[in-house]
Amino acid sequence: MLAAVAFDFGNVLCRFSHQQACDQIAQLATRDATPERVRDHIYTQRRMDQLEDGRLNPDLFLAELGDRFGISDLERLRRAYRTIFQRVEPTCDLIARVQLPKLLASNTDPLHWEEISVLFGPDLDHFTPRGLVRSYDVGVRKPDPRFYAGLLDRARDLLARPDLPAESLLFVDDMPENCEAALACGLQVHCHLNHDTATLAQVLARHGALA
Repeated sequence: MLAAVAFDFGNVLCRFSHQQACDQIAQLATRDATPERVRDHIYTQRRMDQLEDGRLNPDLFLAELGDRFGISDLERLRRAYRTIFQRVEPTCDLIARVQLPKLLASNTDPLHWEEISVLFGPDLDHFTPRGLVRSYDVGVRKPDPRFYAGLLDRARDLLARPDLPAESLLFVDDMPENCEAALACGLQVHCHLNHDTATLAQVLARHGALA
């Protein structure tokens, strides 16, 4: 029997655009900046991955980024990097109807979380207290099996069920590789593609998760 549901954040509760961040940062730059060079610095060279798994300090990331592209106003740079999210209202409204304990299982970083906590505060209130499982807290990113082990440990702790089987947790994510890894760890999964809220509602209803 299903005991809890864990939802990814990006492309589930929200749409987001890394390209938007690259464009905004390039507009602030005073030297050697195009959106493509910004993308290479942050994403191709995997600095965002290091932010998301907690290896790279956010202030150091901003300082290095500002130095690379000649941006002295780090507060404006901070906003340019993190302002990329758009709420998906039908999915957020659906998740609010889930009556089982809800966890958030997200690859994210502290800078993006600053924006998320402001824009999505009422949506996050629907999640179980202490149910936010973020990669930079866990120390690894999906699809690393250790992320799912941490997620399951958190569910067991929140539900006070140390023997909770993995298959009692439904994991919802938009990335097939993340879903495949979760399935390999014993969780039930739903791959949420193309913001298909209708299919997600059917899956949740089939599990008796909706109020």
